[in-house]
Amino acid sequence: MNSRDRVLAALNHQETERVPIDLSGYRSSGISAIAYPRLRAHLGLEPRRVRVWDIQQQLAIVDDDVLDRFEVDTVELGRGFALDDADWVDWTLPDGSPCQVPAWTAPERLEDRWVLRSKTGRVIGQMPDGALYFESAHFPWAAESEPDHSTLEEAMGECMWNIPTAPGPLVEGGDGDRLLVEGARRLREGTDRAVLGVFGCNLLEWGQFLYRNDNFLALLAAEPDRAHDLLERLTEVHT
Repeated sequence: MNSRDRVLAALNHQETERVPIDLSGYRSSGISAIAYPRLRAHLGLEPRRVRVWDIQQQLAIVDDDVLDRFEVDTVELGRGFALDDADWVDWTLPDGSPCQVPAWTAPERLEDRWVLRSKTGRVIGQMPDGALYFESAHFPWAAESEPDHSTLEEAMGECMWNIPTAPGPLVEGGDGDRLLVEGARRLREGTDRAVLGVFGCNLLEWGQFLYRNDNFLALLAAEPDRAHDLLERLTEVHT
Protein backbone atom coordinates (compact mmCIF):
# COMPACT_ATOMS: atom_id res chain seq x y z
CA MET A 1 0.00 0.00 0.00
CA ASN A 2 1.58 3.29 -1.07
CA SER A 3 0.90 6.67 0.49
CA ARG A 4 -1.91 7.64 -1.86
CA ASP A 5 -3.66 4.32 -1.35
CA ARG A 6 -3.25 4.67 2.41
CA VAL A 7 -4.83 8.12 2.52
CA LEU A 8 -7.70 7.16 0.22
CA ALA A 9 -8.39 4.03 2.24
CA ALA A 10 -8.47 6.02 5.48
CA LEU A 11 -10.86 8.55 3.93
CA ASN A 12 -13.09 5.66 2.93
CA HIS A 13 -13.06 4.36 6.54
CA GLN A 14 -11.05 1.32 5.56
CA GLU A 15 -8.40 -0.16 7.83
CA THR A 16 -4.78 0.60 6.87
CA GLU A 17 -1.54 -0.95 8.09
CA ARG A 18 -0.68 2.35 9.80
CA VAL A 19 -2.17 5.78 10.32
CA PRO A 20 -1.46 8.15 7.39
CA ILE A 21 1.01 10.92 8.21
CA ASP A 22 0.73 14.54 7.11
CA LEU A 23 3.45 17.20 7.34
CA SER A 24 2.92 20.49 5.51
CA GLY A 25 0.14 19.17 3.31
CA TYR A 26 -1.90 22.09 4.61
CA ARG A 27 -1.30 25.30 6.54
CA SER A 28 -2.42 23.74 9.80
CA SER A 29 0.18 20.97 9.52
CA GLY A 30 3.04 23.19 8.35
CA ILE A 31 6.35 23.99 10.01
CA SER A 32 7.81 27.41 10.83
CA ALA A 33 10.47 28.58 8.41
CA ILE A 34 12.61 29.51 11.44
CA ALA A 35 12.29 26.01 12.91
CA TYR A 36 12.73 24.12 9.65
CA PRO A 37 16.55 24.53 9.25
CA ARG A 38 16.95 23.45 12.86
CA LEU A 39 14.94 20.31 12.16
CA ARG A 40 17.16 19.51 9.19
CA ALA A 41 20.27 20.00 11.29
CA HIS A 42 18.87 17.79 14.07
CA LEU A 43 18.21 15.06 11.50
CA GLY A 44 21.75 15.35 10.15
CA LEU A 45 20.55 16.59 6.75
CA GLU A 46 22.49 19.10 4.65
CA PRO A 47 21.38 22.75 4.85
CA ARG A 48 19.09 23.87 2.05
CA ARG A 49 17.62 27.17 0.91
CA VAL A 50 14.45 27.94 2.84
CA ARG A 51 11.44 28.86 0.77
CA VAL A 52 8.35 30.19 2.53
CA TRP A 53 5.11 29.11 0.86
CA ASP A 54 2.74 30.75 3.37
CA ILE A 55 3.86 34.31 4.07
CA GLN A 56 1.26 35.04 6.75
CA GLN A 57 2.46 32.27 9.07
CA GLN A 58 5.89 31.93 7.43
CA LEU A 59 5.70 28.21 6.78
CA ALA A 60 8.56 26.47 5.01
CA ILE A 61 8.37 24.19 2.02
CA VAL A 62 9.38 20.78 3.37
CA ASP A 63 11.88 19.01 1.12
CA ASP A 64 11.46 15.45 -0.07
CA ASP A 65 14.27 14.13 2.12
CA VAL A 66 12.39 15.23 5.23
CA LEU A 67 9.10 13.87 3.91
CA ASP A 68 10.86 10.56 3.24
CA ARG A 69 12.46 10.53 6.70
CA PHE A 70 9.07 10.74 8.41
CA GLU A 71 7.24 8.59 5.83
CA VAL A 72 4.84 11.44 5.09
CA ASP A 73 1.86 10.43 2.96
CA THR A 74 0.78 13.84 1.64
CA VAL A 75 2.02 16.73 -0.46
CA GLU A 76 0.36 20.09 -1.02
CA LEU A 77 -0.82 20.90 -4.56
CA GLY A 78 1.15 24.14 -4.68
CA ARG A 79 4.40 22.16 -4.71
CA GLY A 80 3.76 21.50 -8.37
CA PHE A 81 4.04 25.21 -9.16
CA ALA A 82 6.43 28.15 -8.64
CA LEU A 83 9.31 25.96 -9.76
CA ASP A 84 11.29 28.74 -11.46
CA ASP A 85 13.73 30.94 -9.55
CA ALA A 86 11.93 33.95 -11.06
CA ASP A 87 8.87 33.04 -8.97
CA TRP A 88 10.79 33.80 -5.76
CA VAL A 89 12.45 36.83 -4.16
CA ASP A 90 14.89 37.08 -1.25
CA TRP A 91 13.68 38.08 2.19
CA THR A 92 14.82 37.82 5.82
CA LEU A 93 12.98 35.94 8.56
CA PRO A 94 12.38 37.58 11.96
CA ASP A 95 15.37 35.73 13.45
CA GLY A 96 17.64 37.27 10.80
CA SER A 97 18.08 34.17 8.66
CA PRO A 98 17.69 34.39 4.86
CA CYS A 99 14.81 32.87 2.96
CA GLN A 100 12.82 33.30 -0.21
CA VAL A 101 9.13 34.15 -0.55
CA PRO A 102 6.82 34.02 -3.59
CA ALA A 103 7.31 37.13 -5.71
CA TRP A 104 3.62 38.03 -5.48
CA THR A 105 3.64 38.03 -1.66
CA ALA A 106 6.82 40.02 -1.08
CA PRO A 107 6.42 42.12 2.10
CA GLU A 108 7.11 45.85 2.05
CA ARG A 109 9.05 47.68 4.74
CA LEU A 110 7.05 50.52 6.33
CA GLU A 111 8.69 52.34 9.24
CA ASP A 112 8.99 49.81 12.10
CA ARG A 113 7.11 46.95 10.50
CA TRP A 114 6.71 44.76 7.47
CA VAL A 115 3.39 45.05 5.66
CA LEU A 116 1.39 43.11 3.09
CA ARG A 117 -0.84 44.91 0.60
CA SER A 118 -3.94 43.90 -1.32
CA LYS A 119 -4.16 44.31 -5.08
CA THR A 120 -5.68 47.75 -4.47
CA GLY A 121 -2.65 48.84 -2.45
CA ARG A 122 -4.30 48.76 0.97
CA VAL A 123 -2.21 47.52 3.90
CA ILE A 124 -4.01 44.35 4.98
CA GLY A 125 -1.31 42.60 7.01
CA GLN A 126 1.50 43.73 9.27
CA MET A 127 4.36 42.29 11.28
CA PRO A 128 5.84 44.80 13.75
CA ASP A 129 9.50 44.47 14.67
CA GLY A 130 9.84 41.78 17.32
CA ALA A 131 6.86 39.76 16.09
CA LEU A 132 7.15 36.35 14.45
CA TYR A 133 4.12 36.36 12.17
CA PHE A 134 1.87 38.67 10.20
CA GLU A 135 -1.44 39.77 11.66
CA SER A 136 -4.49 41.18 9.96
CA ALA A 137 -4.37 44.96 9.69
CA HIS A 138 -7.72 45.52 7.99
CA PHE A 139 -11.20 44.10 8.56
CA PRO A 140 -13.43 45.34 5.71
CA TRP A 141 -16.71 45.31 7.62
CA ALA A 142 -15.51 46.08 11.15
CA ALA A 143 -16.78 49.67 11.15
CA GLU A 144 -20.07 49.03 9.30
CA SER A 145 -23.30 48.42 11.19
CA GLU A 146 -24.96 46.51 8.33
CA PRO A 147 -22.44 45.80 5.57
CA ASP A 148 -23.73 44.83 2.16
CA HIS A 149 -23.10 41.10 1.85
CA SER A 150 -23.49 41.31 -1.93
CA THR A 151 -20.02 42.91 -1.99
CA LEU A 152 -18.53 39.79 -0.38
CA GLU A 153 -15.93 38.91 -3.02
CA GLU A 154 -14.67 42.50 -3.17
CA ALA A 155 -14.38 42.55 0.63
CA MET A 156 -12.56 39.21 0.66
CA GLY A 157 -9.92 40.74 -1.60
CA GLU A 158 -9.12 43.23 1.17
CA CYS A 159 -8.35 40.55 3.77
CA MET A 160 -4.83 39.34 4.55
CA TRP A 161 -5.83 35.69 4.35
CA ASN A 162 -6.83 36.12 0.73
CA ILE A 163 -3.19 36.53 -0.31
CA PRO A 164 -2.73 33.28 -2.23
CA THR A 165 -0.18 30.53 -1.86
CA ALA A 166 1.04 28.76 -5.00
CA PRO A 167 -0.21 28.36 -7.64
CA GLY A 168 -1.97 31.66 -6.97
CA PRO A 169 -1.48 34.14 -9.82
CA LEU A 170 0.50 31.57 -11.81
CA VAL A 171 -2.79 30.06 -13.01
CA GLU A 172 -4.74 33.28 -13.53
CA GLY A 173 -5.99 34.42 -16.91
CA GLY A 174 -7.63 32.66 -19.81
CA ASP A 175 -5.08 29.85 -19.83
CA GLY A 176 -5.25 29.32 -16.08
CA ASP A 177 -7.39 26.19 -16.04
CA ARG A 178 -5.06 24.40 -18.43
CA LEU A 179 -1.98 25.42 -16.44
CA LEU A 180 -3.59 24.26 -13.20
CA VAL A 181 -4.50 20.87 -14.66
CA GLU A 182 -1.07 20.39 -16.20
CA GLY A 183 0.77 21.32 -13.01
CA ALA A 184 -1.44 19.13 -10.85
CA ARG A 185 -1.06 16.17 -13.21
CA ARG A 186 2.71 16.61 -13.34
CA LEU A 187 2.94 16.63 -9.55
CA ARG A 188 0.69 13.59 -9.20
CA GLU A 189 2.65 11.60 -11.75
CA GLY A 190 5.90 12.38 -9.94
CA THR A 191 4.87 11.10 -6.51
CA ASP A 192 2.83 8.36 -4.90
CA ARG A 193 1.85 10.71 -2.07
CA ALA A 194 -1.72 11.96 -1.83
CA VAL A 195 -1.94 15.45 -3.37
CA LEU A 196 -3.92 17.85 -1.19
CA GLY A 197 -5.60 20.81 -2.88
CA VAL A 198 -6.02 23.72 -0.47
CA PHE A 199 -9.11 25.73 -1.38
CA GLY A 200 -10.23 27.46 1.81
CA CYS A 201 -13.85 26.92 2.88
CA ASN A 202 -13.05 27.99 6.46
CA LEU A 203 -16.40 29.75 6.64
CA LEU A 204 -16.52 30.81 10.28
CA GLU A 205 -12.97 32.12 10.10
CA TRP A 206 -13.96 34.23 7.10
CA GLY A 207 -16.62 35.85 9.25
CA GLN A 208 -13.86 36.86 11.63
CA PHE A 209 -11.58 38.07 8.82
CA LEU A 210 -14.35 40.29 7.45
CA TYR A 211 -16.10 41.56 10.59
CA ARG A 212 -13.28 41.15 13.18
CA ASN A 213 -13.68 38.55 15.91
CA ASP A 214 -15.74 40.59 18.37
CA ASN A 215 -18.17 41.86 15.75
CA PHE A 216 -18.65 38.45 14.16
CA LEU A 217 -19.35 36.75 17.47
CA ALA A 218 -21.93 39.46 18.19
CA LEU A 219 -23.45 38.88 14.75
CA LEU A 220 -23.80 35.14 15.41
CA ALA A 221 -25.51 35.81 18.73
CA ALA A 222 -27.69 38.80 17.89
CA GLU A 223 -28.41 38.56 14.15
CA PRO A 224 -28.53 34.89 13.17
CA ASP A 225 -30.39 35.62 9.92
CA ARG A 226 -27.63 37.94 8.70
CA ALA A 227 -25.00 35.45 9.84
CA HIS A 228 -26.79 32.71 7.91
CA ASP A 229 -26.89 34.92 4.81
CA LEU A 230 -23.15 35.52 5.03
CA LEU A 231 -22.36 31.82 5.47
CA GLU A 232 -24.57 30.90 2.51
CA ARG A 233 -22.75 33.43 0.33
CA LEU A 234 -19.36 32.19 1.51
CA THR A 235 -20.38 28.63 0.65
CA GLU A 236 -21.34 29.74 -2.86
CA VAL A 237 -17.99 31.49 -3.33
CA HIS A 238 -16.09 28.38 -2.29
CA THR A 239 -18.07 26.07 -4.55
